[in-house]
Order: sequence, then structure tokens, then C-alpha cells
Amino acid sequence: MFRKIFMAIIILLSSAALLTSSCSPESFLPTEDPAKEYHSTALENSESSADNYLEADQPVIPELPRIAIYAGKGSWDVNVQALQSFLDHYECEWTLFDEQDDFNAEYFENIDLIWFPGGFAAEYKYYITSQENIRSFIENGGSFVGSCAGAYYAADTLRWLGTDYDYPLNIFDGKAVGPLAGLIAWGEIAAFTLENNHPANTGFDRSLDMYYFDGPYFGPYDERSIEVLLRYSINNEPAVIAGRFGEGKYLLLGPHPELGGYSKESPEFNLDGGQGAQWPWLYSVLLWFSDW
Repeated sequence: MFRKIFMAIIILLSSAALLTSSCSPESFLPTEDPAKEYHSTALENSESSADNYLEADQPVIPELPRIAIYAGKGSWDVNVQALQSFLDHYECEWTLFDEQDDFNAEYFENIDLIWFPGGFAAEYKYYITSQENIRSFIENGGSFVGSCAGAYYAADTLRWLGTDYDYPLNIFDGKAVGPLAGLIAWGEIAAFTLENNHPANTGFDRSLDMYYFDGPYFGPYDERSIEVLLRYSINNEPAVIAGRFGEGKYLLLGPHPELGGYSKESPEFNLDGGQGAQWPWLYSVLLWFSDW
């Protein structure tokens, strides 16, 4: 215990630059809480523990972005709360915004990443009037994360039950296709296959179980410009992808690694990283995406 405290003090004194990060260096200290276990792609040895990390040469830790979560019309309040808990757990800087905000250049000065949670993509489409300003933010170097409905919203085309709908944001030049009715039901835990060679997946099992709430898979897409991180095990379609839009980038997630605890018999959610949530993996993905 004293050794860990001593080593933590040494790192804080010798790495002052880390203190300015939006994600506190304390997020990387050893902990008994498995949801706060560190899975850094910066480590050469993918099996290194947090203790080994402290003893090794200090790698460059990605500075996590300042995040704005959409909490306006169409957003799922449960998902917004889970994302807040997730980001709080890792001591990351975040704020909320809604469709009433004016997405001009001044608004984005203190934001690096916007995160659209699950909810209703059609309401995102019709209630958010500043689509072009959001596109410009990403095109000029901003980051976008879309979970479930947020991922549908980001696509050029939303295909729902076989019918195509044109969507205005169009930062992913492809289709977001869903739901997987008949294969995975709303609220079920589904199996997902991690892409073995992707750095965000280093140190994790080849397969992870996550909650599914009618999110999309993605395609067709240009394999030269899109990175697949995760696939639905049941049909091998891409479930989590990342891509570039202009100078910016996007991360789109079909499943909900931030949610846990749901069942039809007890329709309550665990918003604290337990009961089926995959916070360590999601955090590893966010670290990779921040540095990508």
C-alpha cells in the first residue's frame, strides 16, 4: 500500500503535464474496482497490470477530450445518466447540451467531442436545426460519438426494417441498419466479437457480452477508411466502427457497453458499471479514439 502511494507521488511530481488532462491521472492508479482497471493501448505489454505500468517507462497517455452529451429531445434519459456515471467514474470532463443550443463556432470553443446517446434518431433529425454547424464542427477537427440512435443519426442512410431513410448529418457515408429483429431482441444481452488486432481491444477476451436495444450494424463501407472494432457474433456484421470526416472523426456504437442490469422481469438499469456493463472496454476504446 505504501509503495503504491509512493510511486503515485513520484509520477505526479515527474509528470506535471498530466495534471492538465481532462481525465485525471488518478484514473490510472490501481484499484479493486474492476470497472476502473486500466487497459492502455500505450503499453507495449498488453498483459501489464496497473502496478507494472507504474514501474515501467511512462508512456504517453492520451488526453481525453472535453465532452458534451446531447440530453435534448429524442435522447434516452437512462442512457444519458449512464454516460454521465461512466465519465464521472473516470474523472472526465463533460457537459450537457440540447436542441436549443446555438451550435456556432463560439459554442464549440470549449468542446472537443459531442456524444449522441441512445433514444430516437428521428427526433434528432427533426428537432435539431443546426445539422450543418455540427457537420462543420466535425469536418474542422471535432469528434463525434454516437450510441445506438446516435449512430443511426450519423449515417447517410438509416435502414429500419428494410426501409431506407435519408439522414442529414451524413458523417458516415454508409447505412446504419437495424434492428436485428428475430436475431436479438430489445433488451437482450448479446455476444460480440472483438477484432483481434485492433489496439483498443488489447488485453480483452475475444468475445464480450453487452446489452442490445435495437441498435444498428454498419455497411457498406470503404474498408480503407473505416476501422471495425467489434462485430455482432450472430451475423458477423460491424457493431462498432470508427472513421474520418474531413479533419475530424467519429465513433459509432450499435450496442450499449455503458448499461447494465436490465431484464424484462426487473426493468431497472444498473448505471454504475455493473451487471453486464462493459466500462473497462468502453474506456479503452475512448482512450484509443482520443489518440487516433
